[in-house]
Amino acid sequence: MKRRNMFVVTILSALLLVGMSACNQSSDGDAANQSESDATSANKEDSLQTDDSSVDSTTESDENEKDQSKETSTESSSPESEGQDDTVTKAEGKQTYLEKLDNIQKELDALPYKKDSDKGVTNAMKNYYGVSYEKYDDALNEIYSLLKKELSPEVMAELKSEQVKWIKEKEEKAEKERLKYEGGTFENVAWYISLYESTKDRCYELVEEYMRD
Repeated sequence: MKRRNMFVVTILSALLLVGMSACNQSSDGDAANQSESDATSANKEDSLQTDDSSVDSTTESDENEKDQSKETSTESSSPESEGQDDTVTKAEGKQTYLEKLDNIQKELDALPYKKDSDKGVTNAMKNYYGVSYEKYDDALNEIYSLLKKELSPEVMAELKSEQVKWIKEKEEKAEKERLKYEGGTFENVAWYISLYESTKDRCYELVEEYMRD
């Protein structure tokens, strides 16, 4: 009887150990699964954080590029870059042309009919002032052509407008002087004198205003 009881106790003990072992394995398995689950969650969080970091980095890079683009745009449109003034208001050769104009008058004063012109001889005056006008008109065309090459388009456009106005005034003034002596021998003389004086003055004006040494 005692042996049978001992046998039963032994079997129960064995079953109890087996049961406890199974519980421990199940608990370990659950812990392992939980650890694996936690690790997976952690990896997902790390992945999300990595993605967020990547997005932030890309956004920051884009913002930096935009800022650099704005700075470049600002620099390109700044007054310093646009302040390169290419307007040419003066041409070289002022002293040279002043001497040329002075020499023209010296040549005219040396003409053989200058003395008779000064005496009031009509034909001599007509010849003298006719030639004088032509000489200064040629000089004016030369000066104007030089300025057209040297001055900036903006300045030249303004000068062209002034020149057109001046030509009109010159012709009107000469016609007015001619009409004073209309029908007389001095008619053409008065016309040439006016043209000569206006053209000579205009040559010096252009040199003084639009030329430099």
